[in-house]
Amino acid sequence: MSYGVDGLGEATSVEDGTSLLVTGNSTHTDRRLFDALTPEAGERVIVITMNLGAERVVDELEERGADRDQIGVIDCTNHDDDVDGVAVRRLNSPGDLTGISLEFAKLLDGGDESVPVRVGFSSVSTALMYAELRTVFRFLHVFTARVRSGDMFGVFTMDPAMHEEQAHNTIRAVFDCEATVDEDGLELRGTGFE
Repeated sequence: MSYGVDGLGEATSVEDGTSLLVTGNSTHTDRRLFDALTPEAGERVIVITMNLGAERVVDELEERGADRDQIGVIDCTNHDDDVDGVAVRRLNSPGDLTGISLEFAKLLDGGDESVPVRVGFSSVSTALMYAELRTVFRFLHVFTARVRSGDMFGVFTMDPAMHEEQAHNTIRAVFDCEATVDEDGLELRGTGFE
């Protein structure tokens, strides 16, 4: 099985189980994130957000054609958005990686296991402001393994300009592929694209 994608250059689909790191300035990465995450008919999407409130996440996905019953959000922003018809879980801090894992499991368990799931994580850079590199690396290592074993498609964003090169290199090692985006376009590296 594969997931059809928009906004990833020449790639038109991604193999199930793939985790993609989208790097660049957040104005560019957020748009690509939502383009790639928008579920097709018969799919679900769960977005973990640390910098955009749940209402904005839902608006972005709806603008691209998603239905509210396809969307789940784990909101770590401390916004108090109530979004009718959408399963929204709230956490007080982007550093609560254990809480994120637990809420993600609850949202997954609340749906049909046969339905393909796209997973968004915005953003790794924000998580690194609240937790140590080693802690975030371990979390992402386990989380991407879960994406792989569940035949999901994960899209994670990061702004390398906010970190030392070593941190970027450490984090990128967790992912199957990377899309670097800027005002000139997008460059894809790695495996999982079709």
